[in-house]
Amino acid sequence: MKKTNPIIGGTRFVFILTSIVTLALGLLNGPEPLSFEGGYFVTVFVSLISLVITFVPDFVANKDIMIMPISVQAFFSGFTFLAMFLGEILKFYERFPWWDSMLHFTSGFMFSMIGYLFFLSFSRDADVRRRFNPVIIVMFTVCFSIACGAVWEIFEFGADSLLGINMQRWQSAMATEQWSALQNASNFSNPGLIDTMKDIICDTLGSVLSILFILPLARHNNRYKKIRISHAAVLAEYSGALAGMYAIKRPAINSGELSFGSPSNKELQT
Repeated sequence: MKKTNPIIGGTRFVFILTSIVTLALGLLNGPEPLSFEGGYFVTVFVSLISLVITFVPDFVANKDIMIMPISVQAFFSGFTFLAMFLGEILKFYERFPWWDSMLHFTSGFMFSMIGYLFFLSFSRDADVRRRFNPVIIVMFTVCFSIACGAVWEIFEFGADSLLGINMQRWQSAMATEQWSALQNASNFSNPGLIDTMKDIICDTLGSVLSILFILPLARHNNRYKKIRISHAAVLAEYSGALAGMYAIKRPAINSGELSFGSPSNKELQT
């Protein structure tokens, strides 16, 4: 039987225990605390979603979708614990203003490393992988990381809208008069916008920092050979690809068939 990494196993145990204890407390306090917008329900929901998230790297590795070392899986589970259990359930986001930015910065670095492994998984031939341009590998990993950050912001917005929580901090306690006075005069009238943009910036900075680690990895034993290609050659290849796609979609017409009412070759000969 395969032994579970202690970080991964401990994280899952905490989420399972939190779900059971919170559900029991909600039932003891009556059905109302377990309503859709109740605090108990949100805690149980966050715990179960977090538990499912910890199994995603296992699924990816077992299905042989991409390379997923156990160290990366453990880092991913630990990050989920910091973000979901400490951040959301124990309210570290509210207790420590820097907690959110720190996690987004860390996630930018983490998803860049996952993007690097994803890129390497395109080919299982080591000789082929070493022929990739290292700059292209770095560009892919950075863009992959930033895209993951954008998907997370979509998740936060969906959770806020459906569950009534405040992950994007757009539900401000600011008085109506103060909010009206700040409108069109300061970005502080839109706390959700500030939080979202700050998160994306931290994601980007973390992914950019990862270049210092990914670029040496991409250059190690690299056999990429620079080949000069003219713009005319690239455009000709692009045009040829479009023409090939069009030819596949367009049905072929035999020379002996009628086309737009024109006589065939046999008819012209007779």
